[in-house]
Amino acid sequence: MSEIFAAVDALLAKARDGGDLPEPAERERLRKAAGLTQVEVAAALDTRRETFAKWENGAAQPRAPKRGAYAFLLAGLADIHGTRGADGWLTLARQARPLDASSTETTEGE
Repeated sequence: MSEIFAAVDALLAKARDGGDLPEPAERERLRKAAGLTQVEVAAALDTRRETFAKWENGAAQPRAPKRGAYAFLLAGLADIHGTRGADGWLTLARQARPLDASSTETTEGE
């Protein structure tokens, strides 16, 4: 059953087309407000600094699962440092962290 939800999640992510991330200038502002370097964030997201720089400036978009982790980080930073500009992305970003597999229960009829 989890494969079906994963497939649906992928379709929803594609339909959102980036709706879970703020504009590039806000991504950079949040990172800098937290005193984080591109190297630190790239390491946490298990990617190269150059790749992360492209995500941050909007030249490229991260894919799942790194996209969800990046969105969740930005939502956390926005909770600490506030947002500037449109913040419709924030609700989606807060939901980006997947539930622990151990906390989900299976039911009959899968």
